[in-house]
Amino acid sequence: MRSLISLAAVLLALAGCYAKSKAPGDAPTGVTATPGDGVVVISWDVVPDLTYWIFFAPGDSVGVGAPGSFVIRGALDPRVVAGLANGTQYAFIMNATHNDSSAGPTSAPVTATPQLAGGAWSPSPGTPLGTQNLNSMVFSGSRFVTVGDAGTIYAGDFDYTSTDPQGVSAWMAPTTPPAPPFSDNLTSIIYNGTFIALGANGSVISSADGLNWSSNVAVPGAGMTGLASGFVNGVTQTFIAVGAAGQIFFSTDLVNWFPATSNTTNDLTGVSLVNGTFFATGTGGTLLASSDGQNWFVHTTNTTSTLRAVTFGPSPQSPPNGSLYVAVGDSGTVITTPQISVPPVPVVWTPVSPAPIAQNLRSITLGGATSTRFLAVGEGGGVVYSDDGLSWTPASSGSSLAKVIFAGGLYLGIGDAGASAVSR
Repeated sequence: MRSLISLAAVLLALAGCYAKSKAPGDAPTGVTATPGDGVVVISWDVVPDLTYWIFFAPGDSVGVGAPGSFVIRGALDPRVVAGLANGTQYAFIMNATHNDSSAGPTSAPVTATPQLAGGAWSPSPGTPLGTQNLNSMVFSGSRFVTVGDAGTIYAGDFDYTSTDPQGVSAWMAPTTPPAPPFSDNLTSIIYNGTFIALGANGSVISSADGLNWSSNVAVPGAGMTGLASGFVNGVTQTFIAVGAAGQIFFSTDLVNWFPATSNTTNDLTGVSLVNGTFFATGTGGTLLASSDGQNWFVHTTNTTSTLRAVTFGPSPQSPPNGSLYVAVGDSGTVITTPQISVPPVPVVWTPVSPAPIAQNLRSITLGGATSTRFLAVGEGGGVVYSDDGLSWTPASSGSSLAKVIFAGGLYLGIGDAGASAVSR
């Protein structure tokens, strides 16, 4: 009996020895912190079979479990730490465990200060988007889809840390392209739970995932340039298509398209839903607005330059409500207005003078971690950005870009001859 008891004691002791793995003897090495717009990317030297923990806090130091600190468990290299305040320094440390062990030693702190993107750009190092001009792009929240000439379509999933291609894990051609032969120049794409693209000859195609496409009833127009959608009165989803010679069509089902009176014969370059109002831009300084897509009103823009895009955002320098509508166009044109009045009260836009750059601007977005930076891109690498919509700073993307989107801490632009560029 005594031998059995002794054997049981030995087995229990051995079980105790193996119940917990030995903690790592060294702290994680090669820890770096690279700041971005509202984010910091943490990288380190990965050792197999270890589980890594990141601890961080505002300031120049942080301790494990210290008040005000945050922890990321089971971090994989590289790890994007998001939701950070621009202009605030953060400190980061790491440790690791092995299976069910206690934590090993902690790395020395590294610091980084997130800042607004837009000033420095990285052109894409490869040619994953072919050689056709890319004209428009949309983001679903996880996937970019871009369209261009000769029926070009690419879809790519967002990946902040990817450098080839920039900002996207991989660009993918359609698995099921629109019914052949399809070679229309695609000029615009939107996302409303479904990807919907418009062709210059009025073709309309749609896809649930950006990879498998089907054709819809075409818009009965030619020289079509822009597509938008929105809910009128919060109830009826309405699609708007615009094009040459003042053409505007609307539909509530992508099947039946009806003409609207645009009150202009100028070519229209695009349409978008901005802060609950549809805006159409065009040649000769044309800017139209509509609350329902059917009744359009002409704005006084005080410019004859072709206008191409509109956005809306906060502006501390813009009374009375601290916000601003901004439109951009050719020859670096930037025009603004603080609010959109209900017709028949006229709306008058004011040009920024002098124009911040000479290149044609083709797209504008509101970006930054807190959505406070206006940024526009255009031909010849032209980029301008502003934190109030009134004072603008020029930059260069290195590529002629037709569309820019801000997502997850970076600006991604696409454009001529398959170009793409990123600013983090």
